[in-house]
Amino acid sequence: MSAIAKSNSPIASAATESRDWTKASTPELQSGSEDESDILDAKAKERRRRKQVKREEKQRREEVERRVREEAEARAHEEAERTKAEAERKAREEAEHQAHEQAEKDRAEVQRRAAEVAARQRALVQEALKKRAREEAEAGPSGNRSDEVR
Repeated sequence: MSAIAKSNSPIASAATESRDWTKASTPELQSGSEDESDILDAKAKERRRRKQVKREEKQRREEVERRVREEAEARAHEEAERTKAEAERKAREEAEHQAHEQAEKDRAEVQRRAAEVAARQRALVQEALKKRAREEAEAGPSGNRSDEVR
C-alpha cells in the first residue's frame, strides 16, 4: 500500500523514484497557478470594470435626476413668478377700477351738491322775486317810487 501509484502524468521518473512528490508536481502546479492567476486577474479586472460601469451609470442617473429636479424647480419658480405677476396685475386693475368707481361717485356727489346749491339759489331768487312783487303790490299803483330811487 505504500507503493506509489503510477499515473499518466509527465512527471520525470527520477522524481517519482525520489518520492518527493512536491518537487515532482511543482512545475505543473506552477504552470496551473499562472493560468489560475491570469484567470483571477481577468476576473478581478472584469469585476472592476463592472463596478466602474455601475458607478458611471449611477452618476449618469444622478445627473439626469439632478437635471430633471432643477428643471422642475425652474418651472415651478417660473410658474410662481407668472402667478405673482398675474396677481399683481389683477390687484392693479382692481385698484384702478375702484379708483375709477370712486371718481365717478365723487363726480356724482359734486354734481348732486351743485344741483342742490343751484336749487337753493333758484329758491332764494324766486323768494326774492316774490318778496319784491309783494312789496310792489303793497306799494300800489300810485307809483311810489321813492324806494326804487334809493
